[in-house]
Amino acid sequence: MKNINKYIAAFLVSLVSVACVAQEDDGPDSFSYATYYVCDVATQGDMDDVVEQYEKAVFDKYVEDGTLMAWGYLSHFTGGRWRRVMYHTSPTIQDAVNNQQAIFQEIYADNPAAGAARAAACEAHDDYIWAAGQGSSPGGDRGEVSLSAYFVCDINREERADEIVESHFAPILNQLVEDGKINAWGWLSHRVGGKYRRLQTMTGADHSSVLAARGELLSQAGDSNEELADEFSDICFSHTDYLWNIIHETP
Repeated sequence: MKNINKYIAAFLVSLVSVACVAQEDDGPDSFSYATYYVCDVATQGDMDDVVEQYEKAVFDKYVEDGTLMAWGYLSHFTGGRWRRVMYHTSPTIQDAVNNQQAIFQEIYADNPAAGAARAAACEAHDDYIWAAGQGSSPGGDRGEVSLSAYFVCDINREERADEIVESHFAPILNQLVEDGKINAWGWLSHRVGGKYRRLQTMTGADHSSVLAARGELLSQAGDSNEELADEFSDICFSHTDYLWNIIHETP
């Protein structure tokens, strides 16, 4: 129980800055609280068992009663140090914070043994809150896998990157969805967290499909307007890619 309380308390330290951001941002219609876990490969399966046994039913309940808009749990296939990611989506940034605290309190307040097992499975984590920006309409089938590109961007010019995504990349991505090459895509912006300022996602049937679609996106973007593609790369000058397997996702 002590470890779970520390987990919740660590994020509450940033509530003051979260409240300030919430007052400034009226545009996004949803916010995703994402926790990226660093796990030992020998114990990461224990985390999957804890999520399945103790957490899935509670998260599903919160979606079914309308408290959460969605939630999901993904496992690492290819990428960096993060081995698992859990996210849940709420209509406001304050709801995202409140739901994070309420859900884990409900699950673990009277179950310290499960909390200890969870803490032992994954020794560290990084928290982000992402604001929904552009992307596919919510509610459709997102497929079995996800490709995520986490961008480091110039904070003074990142809104220009959003404009380039809207005018130049989004039509290509929408066509990839229409052609059935990917199931969905998204473009999210940083509100709370570490160095990554933007997140681009693609979901689809399998890893080969989403990788091929990513290649097609980059090729078409460069061929159709190399100047805009170069401007985007100058603003968001570094990125880290992950391929995820989608273990749980509701809806």
